[in-house]
Amino acid sequence: MRRINYLLSWSERSVGIALPSRISPALRIPVIALAAAMGLVVLLWTVQATRLRAAERDGTVYANRLAAVDVAVARVRVLERDVAQLRSLSDRVVEIRRSGDAQASEFAALGNRLPDGVWLTSVRADRGALALEGRSARLGAVGTAMDALAGLPGYSGARLIAVRAEPARSGVTYSLELDRSK
Repeated sequence: MRRINYLLSWSERSVGIALPSRISPALRIPVIALAAAMGLVVLLWTVQATRLRAAERDGTVYANRLAAVDVAVARVRVLERDVAQLRSLSDRVVEIRRSGDAQASEFAALGNRLPDGVWLTSVRADRGALALEGRSARLGAVGTAMDALAGLPGYSGARLIAVRAEPARSGVTYSLELDRSK
C-alpha cells in the first residue's frame, strides 16, 4: 500500500515549491538543534575574532605611544642628571664663596695673633694642617708667636718645623705647622 500525504509542507506554503526531504521526520529536530548550535558557535567565534583584532590594534597603538614616552622619559632622565650636576656645581660654588670668607677670616685671625716683629711670608694648607713660613727679628718672638697661634679656634696646636738664623738680614726664618682640631 502506498501512502499519500496531501498536507502542504512548509516550503510549499512559503516558497511554493515542494523540496524533497532526505531527512527522516524523527531526525529533523536534532539536526535543526545541531545547525543552530553550529551557527551560534560560528557567531561567537566571529565576535571573539573581531574583539581580538581590535585588541591587537589597540595594543599596537599603545606600544607606539609607550615607545614615544620612553624616548621622552630618557630625555627627562638626561635632564635630571644635568640638573643634579648643575645643583652640585652651584653648591660647590657657594661652598667656595663661603670658604673664601672663612679663609679670609682665618688669615685675619692669624695676622692678629702674631706679635710685633714676626711676619708671615707664606701660608699653605697641607693634609689637614696649615703650614706657615715667615721671618722674625729675634728668636724669642717666634716662641711667642707659637703660643699665640696655638690658641686659634679650629686648631689644636702649633709645631715648630724649622728655624734658621739669617745673618744677612739680622733675624731668623721659621716654619710652623698648625694642626686642625678634629
